[in-house]
Amino acid sequence: MNIRQLEVFRAMMQAGTTKGAAELVGLSQPAASRLIDAFEHAVDLPLFSRVRNRLTPTPEAILLFEAVERTFASVDRIREVAADIRAADTGKLSLAALPALAFGLMPAALQAYRAQHPRTDVTLAVQTSARVEELAAAQAIDLGFAELPLTRGGVDVEAFCKAPLVLGVPRGHPLAARPQVTPADLDGEPLIALPQTSLSRQRLDRAFARAGLTCRPAIEAQYAALVAILIARGLGVGLLDPFTASGSDGRGLAHVPFHPSILFEVAVLHPTQRPLSRAARAFLAVIRRERASVLNDSPN
Repeated sequence: MNIRQLEVFRAMMQAGTTKGAAELVGLSQPAASRLIDAFEHAVDLPLFSRVRNRLTPTPEAILLFEAVERTFASVDRIREVAADIRAADTGKLSLAALPALAFGLMPAALQAYRAQHPRTDVTLAVQTSARVEELAAAQAIDLGFAELPLTRGGVDVEAFCKAPLVLGVPRGHPLAARPQVTPADLDGEPLIALPQTSLSRQRLDRAFARAGLTCRPAIEAQYAALVAILIARGLGVGLLDPFTASGSDGRGLAHVPFHPSILFEVAVLHPTQRPLSRAARAFLAVIRRERASVLNDSPN
């Protein structure tokens, strides 16, 4: 028994004649007849009675046809699933990102991605950059977004963004009118900063030290999104990555260039032991476009 025999048997039941069945499957009538005979022999059942040069389905054929229809429904479903996979429109996508990207860029990217691929299930873990690296190295995620530099190998890495941090200030604050702000300009200002475990905070501390100053935040907050909220409420000023700053526009917050430049560098990580899925490649294309719209650069 083979799939071609099943196709001709199914066509025969649908068309009612050998000629009609042959046309449905694109065969000659003799070829269709031979396949029907072979199928009867394979199942060892009488499938058609020959009355007045017509083939009439037997009760056994009618019962068998129900099973064949279920089989072809499964085959059709396999074709649909394959088409969905080719279009990256089904399956699962597992992401992990450092908080600045998870809260600053991911919402817009996921909104755009889900609009195009509504049947793909997505999970997003908000983790430290070190933990994102661990998850990618353990093959536990499809894509990770972590701040550079990386501390371990075992993952494929590609650059995602390299953009300067900006100083976030409450709207109407005197510093909002400055063309740029330096560590010396922040002397006496209540500073809101990330914890010292953050790479961006460590770079800020070094910028203050080079200016002969000590970075003493009035408030430390774990997430850049929280820093932005506190700034908008007038509790102080603080450095923000460009995605958090962009997402905070219109919330009572302004941003000013900071000198010396402190770069926010992020890479995309994915496991070395498996190729990127179509869903992952489609998401990368979407989030690159969202990044470009914030940074005004090329999505490639």
